[in-house]
Amino acid sequence: MGFIESDVAVVYGRIVEGFRAPYKEDLYFKTVVVPGFSDGHMHTQVVDAGLAPSRVWSNSYEWLETRLLRVDEAAVRSDLDLSSRLAAAAFSRSLLEGATLVAATGRLSANVRGWLSLPARPRAIFLPTVMDRAGWPSVGEVEVEIERLEGLLRDGLAKIGVFVHSLGTARPESIRRALQAAARRRRSIVGMHLSEGVPESGRLVEVLGRGPYPARIVAVHCMEVEDLPTGVRCISCPASNQILYRRTRPTLEGVDGFGSDWPLLIGTVARHLPLINRLYPGRLQEILYKATIGGYRAYLALHDGDFAAYDAGLEDILAGRALPVWVSVAGRPAVVEGRLAGSGYSYPEVLTRIRELIREALEKYGDGSKPYVPDIEGVYEASLAPEGGPRS
Repeated sequence: MGFIESDVAVVYGRIVEGFRAPYKEDLYFKTVVVPGFSDGHMHTQVVDAGLAPSRVWSNSYEWLETRLLRVDEAAVRSDLDLSSRLAAAAFSRSLLEGATLVAATGRLSANVRGWLSLPARPRAIFLPTVMDRAGWPSVGEVEVEIERLEGLLRDGLAKIGVFVHSLGTARPESIRRALQAAARRRRSIVGMHLSEGVPESGRLVEVLGRGPYPARIVAVHCMEVEDLPTGVRCISCPASNQILYRRTRPTLEGVDGFGSDWPLLIGTVARHLPLINRLYPGRLQEILYKATIGGYRAYLALHDGDFAAYDAGLEDILAGRALPVWVSVAGRPAVVEGRLAGSGYSYPEVLTRIRELIREALEKYGDGSKPYVPDIEGVYEASLAPEGGPRS
């Protein structure tokens, strides 16, 4: 038995100096984040968000109906091999950026297969997306798939819930069935996009009642400030909100954690800290809480033995200038000396792999043109209000 020590640590969002804790070996770092970062919402098969250089949408439903996709999303999802490799690349990037917990929507079998293919894995909440639309599975179809796959997840690092895409894309009976299905599984989750540009809390109450509910509901985006029903948690996605709508939730009150939305395109929550700090100045420890343990608690996830460690100061981490040199998940090394345990892949190598996979998806299922992927830093700067706070 040894100790992990650091000059500074972020422990459950609180910044402390002179950190020391038992570990399986002696390790020293400048900064340790305990637990690691939690990415509370990611679409692991998204290689094209349907963006345009100067297009701004008013809400998620307008975006879904009018975005210009240059790749057949349904075809990408249907390609189990490709979509599994995309998921594996997203999870690998997550670890290398310090995210020890991820909540992944999309195709369940691809996400589970991609996750199991990795020698080093983050904790995972698998939330297969259901819609009452052509090309998407129903709740009943997902229930069958869950029964088939959940026996593969026996090490306690992952669990499966259901992600109802949104109130506008699923019938009330489908939403209620998803909640019932989750209630049958201990500590399970129902996720959904909610209030992404339009108030929807009242509609949720119409469909499900006021709560409390028999399973945890995690709402994603929650851009509109409104009272959520009892027991509903909120995961905000400031980066994608700013990119799509040039605004995000104007307050951190009511936010439990953060999500990246499109990790293959814009990285995970840990890489969005510069933006989040600019959006909510003077709230650093609250941001760090929500970006780490907050996401774990929203998803009822365990966190023992999870941390990300850096040979850099906290200032560099917050500025996006540092990556972890060591990441531990459930007490097992997942990143060692900046490389993925087991495979040895470095961060640049994983980014190269992601670019290759996106190119493969576009060549197989694209229309011959390249999707617009914004210069993230430029979009961040342009989307900030003059006073430095989020637009409401």
